[in-house]
Amino acid sequence: MTQSQQDRPIWIISGTRPEVIKLAPVLRSLQQRFGDNAVHWISTGQHMQLESETLALFGITPHHRLPRRPEDKHIVDFDAHLIEGLTQLMRAEQPRLVVVQGDTASTFSGAFAGFHEGIPVCHVEAGLRSDSIQDPFPEESYRRMTDAMTVLHFAPSALAVQNLQSEGYPADTIYCTGNTSIDALGMVDELEARASPDDPPLPPLAVDRRLIMATVHRRESWGAPMQAICLAIRDIVRRYDDVEVILPMHVNPKVRSTLMGVLEDEPRVHLTEPMAFARFHSVMRRAYLILSDSGGISEEAPSYEVPTLILRNTTERPEAIKAGLAHLAGTDRAAVFAAASRILDDPREHEAMRGAQNPYGDGRAAERIALGIGRYLDGQQPALTEAEQFC
Repeated sequence: MTQSQQDRPIWIISGTRPEVIKLAPVLRSLQQRFGDNAVHWISTGQHMQLESETLALFGITPHHRLPRRPEDKHIVDFDAHLIEGLTQLMRAEQPRLVVVQGDTASTFSGAFAGFHEGIPVCHVEAGLRSDSIQDPFPEESYRRMTDAMTVLHFAPSALAVQNLQSEGYPADTIYCTGNTSIDALGMVDELEARASPDDPPLPPLAVDRRLIMATVHRRESWGAPMQAICLAIRDIVRRYDDVEVILPMHVNPKVRSTLMGVLEDEPRVHLTEPMAFARFHSVMRRAYLILSDSGGISEEAPSYEVPTLILRNTTERPEAIKAGLAHLAGTDRAAVFAAASRILDDPREHEAMRGAQNPYGDGRAAERIALGIGRYLDGQQPALTEAEQFC
């Protein structure tokens, strides 16, 4: 017997740590609107360890987990694995709507499966564009294809809205919500209180040194670009004896081997295991400067007024750059060192990159997303009014 529309669950699909962080506030808002049992969380296991740890930190127990991903397979094989698993699960559970976030294999596969099963797909963080389908690879193409299969586009900024409008998406399918990563920052104190005492302790950090937080992991940086970034970090530490670097390492062995090969024995560079969300942000708050290729970090750092160098050649998140809160430093060794030196040498440069309002959100993105989904499912005009939107 076919389930009634109201009895069918809303799905949230995640596979990576950033997806969990950015979708946890959406889960909370949807549960407040529809009830705890009306929303099902589906884990793909894309980054199994990091995703599981982050789910536990947020107190989220997935309703379903896909079978373990095939090991050492090409990304196309993994996409096929996710699409097949999600399709079978959709046919069994018949969700009324699917929510995906960002630009990962889990995002694309969830949208692809939902589209082909006739299930409406909502895309959180829609409309980001770098204008190069190869950079970042494969994320730029994943998010473009996801938007094409989406009925509601939850754009985090005015620029993302403009991107979607220029590509011809109907205005009444586009919401300017802000980014849910800023909502998640409002949960940090709550998560710190829930942190496990078994979490590895931080290395001792000198209070009389300027702290640089660094992260690097992106696929397009593997090999020579990542090697150059590591050498630039080494140059910075050797040039400035009053700085200290903490660098949580991604679990990918290709990333770790490069980081450890250059920086493992470097004084005042602390290579650590991945940090839980709350602990990571407690360190970020203390940082004098951030060097990162992470899109999420570039969104979050302005909330803590920490100047940021984006270690990429292109970015789909230029808002912080336009606001003067971040610089696009690239991956060239000399360019990264020079960009960091300008900030470390000149307190006025450092101060100029602080204090502006975070252009990525106001902490109410998830609330707007739940409002839009509720209107859509009620058969109402889903578009937000100007007063209801972030931008």
